[in-house]
Amino acid sequence: MSLLSAHRERLRRDRARLCGETRELLRESLARHLPGIPVWVYGSLLDESRFQPASDVDLAIERLPESLSLELLQSLLSREVGREVDVCLLDRTRLKPWIIARGQRWIG
Repeated sequence: MSLLSAHRERLRRDRARLCGETRELLRESLARHLPGIPVWVYGSLLDESRFQPASDVDLAIERLPESLSLELLQSLLSREVGREVDVCLLDRTRLKPWIIARGQRWIG
């Protein structure tokens, strides 16, 4: 194996590990703050080859609990996941068809 191939393989493994760790942290945080609420995950978190140390996490939620504002939820998730988390309301984004077609539906 060439040095370049070895480097690429190491990067691929590192991205896969980082992506998996981020998904697990996100699942734990969603269970804490949005129990039972449908959440759509989309973007680079769904593609290990695109997920990088500087990647953010993109979420669309079907509803917001009365106890949280969108800004507070983003702040809590970002702190607990260790990276920027962008949250939108699914019914208020023009990207809704794209998110539903390409995203993954998780339950908090």
